[in-house]
Amino acid sequence: MASTRLRRTIMAASLALAAGAAFACSDRSEVTAPPDGPALARGGVQGPDLRAALAVKARYTDRLLAEEGVVGTAVGLGHQGNAVVKVYLASPGAKVAKSLDGVDVETVVTGEIRAILPSAKPEAAGADPTQRFARPVPIGVSAGNLNDLVYYRTFCTTGTLGARLKGANTKYYALSNNHVFAVENLAKVGDPIIQPGQADNGCRSTAADQIGTLAGYVSLNFSRKGTNTVDAAAAAVTTGSVGNQTPGNGYGTPSSTTRTAALNMAVQKYGRTTVLTHGSVTGVDASIKVRYSKGNTATFVHQIVITGNNGGAFSDSGDSGSLIVTDDAGKNPVGLLFAGSTSTTIANPISDVLSQLGKKLGTTLTIQ
Repeated sequence: MASTRLRRTIMAASLALAAGAAFACSDRSEVTAPPDGPALARGGVQGPDLRAALAVKARYTDRLLAEEGVVGTAVGLGHQGNAVVKVYLASPGAKVAKSLDGVDVETVVTGEIRAILPSAKPEAAGADPTQRFARPVPIGVSAGNLNDLVYYRTFCTTGTLGARLKGANTKYYALSNNHVFAVENLAKVGDPIIQPGQADNGCRSTAADQIGTLAGYVSLNFSRKGTNTVDAAAAAVTTGSVGNQTPGNGYGTPSSTTRTAALNMAVQKYGRTTVLTHGSVTGVDASIKVRYSKGNTATFVHQIVITGNNGGAFSDSGDSGSLIVTDDAGKNPVGLLFAGSTSTTIANPISDVLSQLGKKLGTTLTIQ
């Protein structure tokens, strides 16, 4: 439950503002609101101005995340279609103020947010993304690091190969998460990347399953005050080892033109476990605490929150690394799936993923 200290702090801040006093924003620069905020669309109609909600969310996020039971914050749309601050809870019962500095607050019980490692098998008819595919393998299927059992010692894993990238250096790469290809910072550049991943091959994969080598990754920061924006890694591949389409029961080929996530944006993804799913963006500029397999927690900022359509799950264990694209003819990449709970999916903005991975690889990247 929220502490008396937080309630008193919020009350004091409100009184100070009412008296015309200045209130200091968080000193964690990573959680300050973007100057103009994302442009949001609601059914093709311009949505409400988010700037006030973004500023309030930035002002209070550090304090809210420090409270027991709070796993994240974001800006979303309230029941009345207004811009609100959303507070995500691990379980019901936490007491959170109904408004902050004049902006409505809504709580959402998501459960603990975790980096999604495999435990489930595919849930749809058609191609089985856990099988070994003829080369070039499609995107959206099981893949991982051949040496993950060596690094984790007690278990092996798998995730999803999200997309094929092309560098301005004319080289090709396969995109997934750090915790899928780089084993939560434990892997070495040059490690074999395989399809399917070890967990889908009884932890007995060999070099014959290799589709590429780990080329680079963005390190995860697990320090208490550290923040992250992406969980991303790339493997060096060829057009002969990795293709650019999903299997036949997927959405096909993603566009090379990316889009920025907007509230109510319809999205879809194809992944190793839940295969093809559809949902919508319900939170932007999210700050989320994510639990990883070795018990470490990493804080992510400026994330995308997605909810499955009609109360269904948008993702499950093993879908980490899936590319999220718009659910329309454009199939424009929006985010890289990396974490979630039974009801909620968290994704990195794809522009941040391509930018940060490109810096690691020394080239500009596009989805090809």
